Amino acid sequence: MALSIGRLCEPWPELGLEGSPDVRITAVTVDSRVGGPGVLFVAVPGNQRDGHDFVPAAVAAGCAAVAVDAARRDRLALDTVAGRPAAVITAPGTRGLAGRLARELAGRPDESLKLAGVTGTNGKTTVAFLLQRLLADLVGPCGLVGTVRYETGGPPQPASLTTPAGPLLFGLLGEMVARGRRAAALELSSHALDQERVADLALDVAVLTNLSRDHLDYHRDLDAYLQAKARILELVRPARLRKKPPGAVALNAAAPAFAALDLQDLHVVRYAVNAVSGSVGPVDLQVTRSRLGLDGTRLSLIHDGAEVELSSPLVGRFNVENLTAALAAGLALGLPAADCARALAGVAQVPGRLERMALPSGALAVVDYAHTPEALAAVLAACRELTGGRLLAVFGCGGDRDRGKRPLMGAAAARGADLAWITSDNPRGEDPQAICDAVEAGFLAEPAGRARAYHKVLDRATAVGEALAAAGPGDIVVVAGKGHEDYQIVGAQRRHLDDRELVRDWIAERSQRG
Repeated sequence: MALSIGRLCEPWPELGLEGSPDVRITAVTVDSRVGGPGVLFVAVPGNQRDGHDFVPAAVAAGCAAVAVDAARRDRLALDTVAGRPAAVITAPGTRGLAGRLARELAGRPDESLKLAGVTGTNGKTTVAFLLQRLLADLVGPCGLVGTVRYETGGPPQPASLTTPAGPLLFGLLGEMVARGRRAAALELSSHALDQERVADLALDVAVLTNLSRDHLDYHRDLDAYLQAKARILELVRPARLRKKPPGAVALNAAAPAFAALDLQDLHVVRYAVNAVSGSVGPVDLQVTRSRLGLDGTRLSLIHDGAEVELSSPLVGRFNVENLTAALAAGLALGLPAADCARALAGVAQVPGRLERMALPSGALAVVDYAHTPEALAAVLAACRELTGGRLLAVFGCGGDRDRGKRPLMGAAAARGADLAWITSDNPRGEDPQAICDAVEAGFLAEPAGRARAYHKVLDRATAVGEALAAAGPGDIVVVAGKGHEDYQIVGAQRRHLDDRELVRDWIAERSQRG
C-alpha cells in the first residue's frame, strides 16, 4: 500500500512536515540499512544506540523521508546530508511513531481482525497457540505472532523477536488480512510494550498470565517490569484511532502483582486454578477438579454457576493454568464455554513446551523452554507428578542477562530434581564457567542441594547425552532453557544447537546399537 506523506501524517496534527506532502511512502522502517524509493526511516532512541545517529546512513541508503524528534531537528543538519531527504517529519517524540505510521500505512489491519494479545512472564507461547486454535475454530482462519514463529496464512516464518518492531508487526497483520485471516493470536513481550512497538494496536482481548522475575537486566526492578506488562491494558481501552468497541481482559486472579493494576471500566474475566483468597477481585472461572497423566489433562471448571469439562492432550500442572487462561480469554470474547473447551482440546503439542520423547531405557525426555526460576520449578513439579521414578534436570543460564536469577535457577533445580546437570545456555559474551559457577552456588546454598547429586558440564550436548544415559525405567529427564530454539550464542557466534535434535539423535544412536 502507498500513501502520500501528507495523508500518512493526517491523524496526528502534532506532527510537523517539511518538504512536499505528495512524497509517496510505501514502507516504514527503523533500520537505516533498509532504503529505497518510498521508504520512511523513523529515528528512535534506543537503550544502547540512538536512531538519530543513523539518519545520514538512512538517507544515503535511499530513504525518501525521515521522521525525527523535533528537539533534535536542528542538530541533525539535514540540509548538509548527501542526497537530502525529500520530506522530514518532526514529532514531539518518536518512540512508538514507527508502529503508528506503519499501522496507518497498512490500512489499520488490526481493526479487521479479532485480536488476542497475551503477556506475562510464563505461559505466553502456550496460551497463544491455544488461542490460535480456539479462534480458528470459532471465529475463522487465525494468524500467529510469537516466540516460535509468525503465521500469516502463507508458509510459517521463523520469529526474529517474540513481538517484532511496529513496522514488521503491522506488516504481518496486513498480510493476514490480505490472505483471508479473520483473527490472530499475539505474544506481547514486556520489551515490546515498554518500547511502544505495539502503539495503537486494537486488541479484542488482553490476557495476563502471571508475573515473576525475568528481564531485570532491562527493567530496573519488578515494579517497572509490572508497569511494562500493564501497558497491554491500553490496547483494549477506547482510543481516538480505535474503531472497534473496547476490548476485554482475561486475568490470573492468583497473581498478587496484578492487584495493583487499574482495571476500572474494563470487562474482566478473572480465572484461578485453585481456591484463591485475597485474589484480584471475584473469580469468574474456577478449576474445581483436575486429573493429570502422561496421556493428557482433564479439568472441571465452574463459570456462571455452570460446570465446564475440558480435556486436553497437553500434560503438566502448569498447563492447567495455560488452558484455563485460554478458556477465560474465549469467555471474555463472549464465546460459548463448551465450544471453547472443544476447540482447546485440539492442541496436542506446543513446540519446545514440555515436548516429550520416549527413551529406549523406558525413561522419558522432556524438552522445555523454562528459563526463569519459577518456570523451571513449575516444569520440575509438573514432571514430578507424572513419574514414580527419578527426576533428572539439564539446565543453565544465559550470559549478558539478569545475573541475579542464576543462583535462583540453581536453587529451583536443587529443590525439584534428584540429579542435575548445570551447563551452558547462551553464554554470549560471558565466560560459561563463571555463569555455571553462579548457578552452582545457588544449588549448593539451597538446603536440598547439599543432599543432591549434580554435575557441572560446560558443553551442553555432552551434558544432555550424560543425563539421557543416566536415566532408567520410569525416570524423566528435563532438558530446560532453550525449548524450540535451534541455536546457541557463544561470543558473537550463533551456532546450531537444538535440544530436541540432541535427544532424537541420541535415541536413534542407542536404538541402532540395539
